[in-house]
Amino acid sequence: MLLQVSTAFVHDVEKRLIVEKPFCKGETLDGSKISYLDINEEKKIIEEELRALQMHRATEIETTRAMRDLGTERTMDSIFVAYGQGKLKFLAGDPHSILDMIPGDMVVNCMLAAIAIHSNHHQHSLFIYHIGSSRRNPVKYAEVKSLMQRYLTENPLLDSRGRPIKPSEVTILSTMASFHNYIAIHYLPFLQILKLINMMFCHLFESIYADARRRLRIAVRMTELYKPYLFSQGVFDDANTENLRRMIKGSNTKVVLNFDPNCIQWDEYFVNTHFQGLVKYVLK
Repeated sequence: MLLQVSTAFVHDVEKRLIVEKPFCKGETLDGSKISYLDINEEKKIIEEELRALQMHRATEIETTRAMRDLGTERTMDSIFVAYGQGKLKFLAGDPHSILDMIPGDMVVNCMLAAIAIHSNHHQHSLFIYHIGSSRRNPVKYAEVKSLMQRYLTENPLLDSRGRPIKPSEVTILSTMASFHNYIAIHYLPFLQILKLINMMFCHLFESIYADARRRLRIAVRMTELYKPYLFSQGVFDDANTENLRRMIKGSNTKVVLNFDPNCIQWDEYFVNTHFQGLVKYVLK
């Protein structure tokens, strides 16, 4: 048997149940507003970041750290870090959007259960399992933001001088139109002024201006690229996975393989496990 684990997030901008069925190469959900899958957009972001680092003559260690941070910027963990460090002023996304999340140990348990159940099957069959929480124990974007704010208020991060950083209120931009308006009002004027000053002083501030323009362009491009996830309304069906849970409970295995999202208490998980792990292992 072949067990393939995919972390690709199948998105859907329409409110519907996403069933456990295979997709052909290049196929997307109806209504996704993305007619094809193309990795070139992400490669452009990576190449642009590398060129900027080379222009600033970054060392190998600095380049490695910057590229790692660029990858982290695509996850919710980066939101926690930026918010805790006082760098986050706004968030784009539907506050009522459901985040399909699951702890990593449950993913491993589901993998082991699939191996145990299907290892003796000889027919050529394809089984797809959604291991997630959006159907049975959903958590919303706004709820995670509230938990994040609560944790960082009670356990603030420290600045370079060891002083606690008080998290500020973050503006939620619930539509792409409000996101572009926010950028136009709060960031583009500053960039235009910086460009003018740079020209007046014979490009003395060229590196500062180029860096600010690049970071703004990446932020806009990343938001556009990840728009389907930030505003996702889809719920992942897990009927196959629920059947797998029943089969593993009824088997003779002596090992307990728990991957039931119903047992997750999200406030306890985030506050006592996930956020503490980020502080201990990512921000050390």
